[in-house]
Amino acid sequence: MQNLWNDQEAARFTDDLGLRVYTSRLLGREKTLVLHGGGNTSVKIRETNILGEMEDILYVKGSGWDL
Repeated sequence: MQNLWNDQEAARFTDDLGLRVYTSRLLGREKTLVLHGGGNTSVKIRETNILGEMEDILYVKGSGWDL
């Protein structure tokens, strides 16, 4: 398998959610690593909510949906 990681492209993503999208798309390009119809990907982060409080958030992309 060829390493598709690109430091310049990855540097465009300044947060964990954006970086997870980048890494998931890299993996998704490799047909031998993914199931037909797409797979799942997720990231856990701490973020400030609209009330100004820190909150643990789990973002999940389910099977069959584009990222």
